[in-house]
Amino acid sequence: MIVALIIVFLFSIFLASYLLARRDDKILDLQQRVEFLEHKTNKKIVSRLLFVELKSVNSVLDTLNNCFYLIDKEGDYDIDTEYRLADVMDEWWESLSKEDLEIVNKIKMG
Repeated sequence: MIVALIIVFLFSIFLASYLLARRDDKILDLQQRVEFLEHKTNKKIVSRLLFVELKSVNSVLDTLNNCFYLIDKEGDYDIDTEYRLADVMDEWWESLSKEDLEIVNKIKMG
């Protein structure tokens, strides 16, 4: 009888430890997710100050360096796709919306 109580007690301690560890893991996962979202939000805030989205050509204009980057599927700009106005074809110009063309023309003039 005492052995059974000891076994039940040890099992209860093990189960409680396991459940608390799982809860801590969930808290850590949540903290990491919050940090990730904060980082992503801060990145987007800074990006909005330096980058102008050109939706018609699926790109962003880097106003600091006067270059363009393509926008990926997640909506982030891909720095490996940098291009400049001298690199674009006629189709790119034809694809620009009126609003985007005005933005690009301001950069060309400036």
